Order: sequence, then C-alpha cells, then structure tokens
Amino acid sequence: MTEKSRSNRPAGRRAARERRRGPGRPRADERTAQESRAQLLDAAVDVFARRGYERATVDEIAAAANLSKGTLYWHFSSKEELFQTLLEERVDRPIDAVLGITRTAPADQPTAPAVGAGFAALFGEHPGTLALWREYAAAAARDPEVRERYVARQEKLREAVTETLRIRQQRLGGIPFALPPGQLATAFIALGVGLATEAQLDPDHVPPELFGEMLALVYDGNAARYGQLPGGG
Repeated sequence: MTEKSRSNRPAGRRAARERRRGPGRPRADERTAQESRAQLLDAAVDVFARRGYERATVDEIAAAANLSKGTLYWHFSSKEELFQTLLEERVDRPIDAVLGITRTAPADQPTAPAVGAGFAALFGEHPGTLALWREYAAAAARDPEVRERYVARQEKLREAVTETLRIRQQRLGGIPFALPPGQLATAFIALGVGLATEAQLDPDHVPPELFGEMLALVYDGNAARYGQLPGGG
C-alpha cells in the first residue's frame, strides 16, 4: 500500500461518517459542545440575575451548569464575553425578531398588537432575560467601563428601532413623525422594559396586550395629528 493511499484512509472514513450522518446533522462531539454551551448560558442567566454581574464568578456559573471551569473557558474567554453573548443571544436577537414583524408587514396590516405580544412573550416566558437586562443597567450605573459598553449597546438597539419606525413610516405613506424617530425609539424601549418590569412584579395590572395598545395609541395619535386616518400601527 502506498503512502498516499494510507494517508487517504482517515479522510475516507470521515467522509463515510458524514454520509451516514446526513447533511446538516452535527457529529456527536458537536452536539455535546452545543449542549454544554447552552447549559452554561442557561446557568449564567440565573447566576447573573441572582448574584449580579460583579459578584458572579465563573466558578459559580460552571458549578450551576454542572460543568468544569475549563469547559466554560473553552467556550468563552472571560466572564465579560459570556455576559455579552447572553445579551446578544437572549435579548438582542429575540428583540430583532419582534422588530422584524413591523419591518416586513404590509401597510394595511396593523403590527402593534403582534409586536406587543412578542415583547410580552419574550420577557414573560423568560423572566431571567428581564433580570439580566436590569442587572446590566445597574452594573452600568456603578461602573464607568460597563456603562460605556451599555450605552454602545443601547445605541445599536435604538438605531434598530429607529430604522424599523422609518420603514413603517414609508409603508404608511410617509406620515411625518411628531417627534424625531430616535426619540420615539428611546421612549418605546423604556416603555417596553418598564411595563415588562411591572408585569413581573404586579402581573394583575399589566395585561399582555398593554404594550401593543400603547404602541397603537402612539401611532394613531401621530396620524391624527397630521390629519390622517389612524393606521393602528
């Protein structure tokens, strides 16, 4: 057997395993890595919410996930990277998906109720996500370096909401905004987080549809100010 044929055997075996596994199906070790990463993120949500960003340690997070600290560092280089990953995957991406409802809906389809329901589900079904957001804001108030990152993240979110409002404005015929879109975006973000916090503490007085109704009132009031029929958001 030639050296070339011997060197090709491992590759051939790998190719055979790939064919047996089927397209898009992860290997066992890949599935294990995905599972351990998800375990760490789930545990981190609880630890950060309970202990706070400053007091939480990688040892606590690894122990809560029933994994080693080495496994944690295999996935994340630091506590900060783990925290930022949590924010991106558990807050930013779901919010962007909710905003996508408004960005893609036709003009004759009111979007405020669906957006409100989306935010209510995000924070209602995953209370740890809301606690994570609050903890990040609290840490930013105490630590100038954290505040710098927090402000930069909020600016990205504000830009995303602002762009969504502009897209919706164009679909509704270019009705002017009574306030600059960036200010509206800031108000909507604050309203959403505030209502979600109240819903967690006093759910009897914050029905799931309240945020959507408030958005619709703003849209309709803005349209009425400029002599247009309410579009319902």
